[in-house]
Amino acid sequence: MIDQAVKKLSPVELQAKFDLDENEAQLIHTASGGWAPFAGAAVAAVQTTGRSLDELLGSAGLADFIVSQTTDDFSLPLSPSDQHALEVLSLLDGFDEGVAQVVFEVAAEHWMEPTWADVPTVLLRLQISGAVTVGPEESPWLVPLLIAAWARKRLVQEGLEGVSAAVERSLAEAFTAQLELASTPDSLLVDNALVLARRARAWELLDRIFLACGYSLFYRYHRSSVAAFAQLPAPALRTVPELEEVTTVATMVQEALLDAGPHSGANMNEWLREQVARLTAPGALRREYGPVDDTVGHSPGRTVPGDAGASSRFHTVMSEMAHLGAAGQHHEAAEAGAGWVSSGVVRRPRRIVRLHASIHSVLACEPGRALALLRSIEDEVKEDNVAGDFLGPAVMAWTALAAYLAGDHERADAMIVEFARLDVPPFVQEQSFRPAALVVEAYRSLDKLDLSAVEETMGRMRDYPEMGDLRYHVPIIERVLSQLVARSRSALLRSEESIDMHANGAGVTGGAAEMLVASRISMLISLGQLHRAEVLLETLSGISGVSQVLFARSELVAWRNDAAIRIAETQYYENHVDTRDRAELTGIKAAALLRVGDREAAYLAFLDLLELSVLLGTVLPIVRLPLVERQELLRMSAEEPIWHKIAEVLAPSSHSASRGSFDSESLTACMDKLSSLGEAVVGLVDFPMLGRREMTLLEKLDQGASVAEIARDLLLVQGTVKNNLSSLYQKLGVNGRDAAVTRARVLGYLGASGV
Repeated sequence: MIDQAVKKLSPVELQAKFDLDENEAQLIHTASGGWAPFAGAAVAAVQTTGRSLDELLGSAGLADFIVSQTTDDFSLPLSPSDQHALEVLSLLDGFDEGVAQVVFEVAAEHWMEPTWADVPTVLLRLQISGAVTVGPEESPWLVPLLIAAWARKRLVQEGLEGVSAAVERSLAEAFTAQLELASTPDSLLVDNALVLARRARAWELLDRIFLACGYSLFYRYHRSSVAAFAQLPAPALRTVPELEEVTTVATMVQEALLDAGPHSGANMNEWLREQVARLTAPGALRREYGPVDDTVGHSPGRTVPGDAGASSRFHTVMSEMAHLGAAGQHHEAAEAGAGWVSSGVVRRPRRIVRLHASIHSVLACEPGRALALLRSIEDEVKEDNVAGDFLGPAVMAWTALAAYLAGDHERADAMIVEFARLDVPPFVQEQSFRPAALVVEAYRSLDKLDLSAVEETMGRMRDYPEMGDLRYHVPIIERVLSQLVARSRSALLRSEESIDMHANGAGVTGGAAEMLVASRISMLISLGQLHRAEVLLETLSGISGVSQVLFARSELVAWRNDAAIRIAETQYYENHVDTRDRAELTGIKAAALLRVGDREAAYLAFLDLLELSVLLGTVLPIVRLPLVERQELLRMSAEEPIWHKIAEVLAPSSHSASRGSFDSESLTACMDKLSSLGEAVVGLVDFPMLGRREMTLLEKLDQGASVAEIARDLLLVQGTVKNNLSSLYQKLGVNGRDAAVTRARVLGYLGASGV
């Protein structure tokens, strides 16, 4: 037997013996543990293959080749039990005592050896023999690369390849299960799970690891994750189709790493995060790689057997939700996700399903259920948030939007603050939350009349490539904005023509479609086209708070003040009316009371409106009042102390909530802003009620028919037609047919191009 101690060399001795530079000597010493036979084989391999030391010592496969060139008389002074312990540890990417304990327990189930009970003693013996090394403080233990290759070679020579493969698979399963339990798995656990799963070709385990960690794997654990997922073979993608996008991203990251050269430490992590964010941005894979299936988890028609693993069931429910959502069945999609229960304790898949179920609830106009689903995961997502991952920001953004749509503006604002704290790009899969964040940001900026912020956010929404099912909010917000800033009726009309053209392509259904219709009705009322507004109002299904507000506003603009007051009072306490609708109804009531001469009741109603506006954190119900009545009510209430709270709503960063900071200058600025917006909105229309015969006459006039032609078509004498036209002109307040047609268009009795 050769004396192995003689053949173990220091880096300096290796440098002298093999004529190496300092870096080469250190690299070989790390890989060989200092054993001269392995060092010599590595140097010889450089000469015979023409490859660099970095390349040869960069993978287990090439290390196996190097060791295969050595003689078989090398051995270490180890007992059979310790030799098998080394062979098991050689399967790992690094270890500490805890990992070694797991490894020995798993291996003992397959090896015909007693359990390695005293792990520290086993590791100490292996270290003394030169079989394992321990790095600097907090670094893991390692079996040097070439020693590990030698140990695997011994397994083959002993005829234990089958046992080794079974141990690898069992270890991969054990580490994956531990990883799924951990809120923040350490790198040893992740690295070993990935290396073993890839080596064992356990594709379903790779899928579970990805589901447990997400794309953050590639910048948090890049040393093992990129190689594990890059260039997955066809059998892997047949087994788990959902890995196609993952392997595409990993392969592209691997190529970027090779092109970019070395990075170090935190710089490497940040650079990789930027790469992964770029590759998972909207449409990125289609731009970079041509057509690919980037709908992970959404394979059409996917079914799995009842005993399938948790990851397969996850993909199935995600696929079901995606297909229901694509068909506009968001309520059913939310039901599918809310009813899914994750088996075991795997955290991330459950959170993702809950998030998607809540998104579909928002899209189904059921924000209350969305909030309930999001509350169930909010705290744990905050606790486990990973920089750059989409899950934390997505929960905050969708909670903010759901709370806003549910009328809980205080919670919406709190979530906007939480989101801003997490909103530190770059993000992986940013499209999962950015549209929701932009929509709620635009709405809350409107509420505070921060119109420059609304314009800026609207620009981002128009430019964002994947607003998806939330795109219908763009025309809704644009309509409110144009009603506030338009300086003339013609400008408001031109704005609506442009908005309506784009809104018609939104392609939404259900509650979203009704929200679009409601915004259109509001614009028609603002233009004074009450007949068309009332026709559209009849198309809204059921009774809702929004529809009642629109009915009341239409009555107010038509000078039917008693009817407006009656609607406001009878609907105020109905369950379908939320706090925001109550504020709108209260403002309409105040304006109507002022018109009928009850100034005291109008004043009190307006104070109620101010209180509700403070509660909601919005002044929109105030500026939606007709301009003349709004200015008078502002003047009447100017001395009320509540105005310092209204000013805080308008400019929260400029005022303290304390009374002392509210001065006359602030009051003047507040009043000026509230009394100047919406000047183009029609506040009053002398709205004639036309019968069916009069509507028919208008249509004939619009077609250019003469009196004789009208009489012929309606089977009337010409004198009767002339009398009916005279009555029609009187109702419309005009003197002739051209003026009658123009007036009818303004009132909405006749259609106008684009509106």
